[in-house]
Amino acid sequence: MRSLLVSLIAAATLAAVACDTTRPVTAADRAALQQHEDQWAQRSFHSYVFDYSETEINTNYNVRITVLSDTVASVIDLQTGEPPVFPRTWPTIDELFNEADYAVLDGGVSLEYNDQYGYLTFFSIQNNNPAGQFLARVSNLQPLD
Repeated sequence: MRSLLVSLIAAATLAAVACDTTRPVTAADRAALQQHEDQWAQRSFHSYVFDYSETEINTNYNVRITVLSDTVASVIDLQTGEPPVFPRTWPTIDELFNEADYAVLDGGVSLEYNDQYGYLTFFSIQNNNPAGQFLARVSNLQPLD
């Protein structure tokens, strides 16, 4: 019985390690984040609209965020066409960069960027987030200025 228990624990540990795609954040990762943040800061517009999806624990959001003069002006749920039912704070691209800057200090972060403007298109925090895994995607960003 004890050998069965030890085998089950070993298998569970191996499965957990195999499913974790987290790798340490390197100096190159930090440099890429800074480069893209600088690229975003050089843009000629400060009003834009983008689609934002977020998953954390058992919550999923899929919204369109309108930013006017670097401030969130409106948020529409893409499934209902209405403002989200539950009030919460929604990020601008600058705020996503701030979250990424903080998250890379702890590691376990995956980031992808848009080539044209440098904004984050994929932001994932795996094992260093006290609230569990966090996954955000940005797409369809369109300048309004």
